[in-house]
Amino acid sequence: MNDNFKKQIENMEDLVEIGNLISESTELRERIAKYAKKPVDSQFEKEGHPIQMNFVKKSDTIYLLGEYKKHIKDKSSILEILYDAISQNLVTSAHSLEKSGLFCGLIEACSIKKLGFDITGDAEISDKDFLFKDKNSAILVSVSADKEGQFVDFFFNNSIPLTLLGHVTKGELRMDDTSFGYISDFIN
Repeated sequence: MNDNFKKQIENMEDLVEIGNLISESTELRERIAKYAKKPVDSQFEKEGHPIQMNFVKKSDTIYLLGEYKKHIKDKSSILEILYDAISQNLVTSAHSLEKSGLFCGLIEACSIKKLGFDITGDAEISDKDFLFKDKNSAILVSVSADKEGQFVDFFFNNSIPLTLLGHVTKGELRMDDTSFGYISDFIN
């Protein structure tokens, strides 16, 4: 998020209002257009592990991999484990949140197949910080139901922080009791 946007939302508390402001972001629309042409997160592609960044189907489970409450510069151990999971087909999609933050990352992951999300916030931090903090070290991943048990065991056994967010939906964008509208509001 650019500095102008950060200043605009600084004193805003209404999450839907912030979401509406983001829907008008040219920066977000440019990233969505880029991913529409090539739906692979460049971080994973340059490291030799191309995996689609977009959610694949309704009902897949959404997780955050790694630390999201504070910024961590060295994610090499997490990435190494993620690459193993990718090679074992445990992960359906992976998208770095380093530049975009959780909300924009979710929108980007939903945009390709016009899907949505239904997630739960974190009771320990404000919903605003949870969704819109842009220095986020975590990686947004989705997992199919048939691989979820193996996925959770794999990351638990490798001592990698894993946070269950929710699931992929048909098109509505929700967190707890708050609806941010539909993906079509953000990509059209």
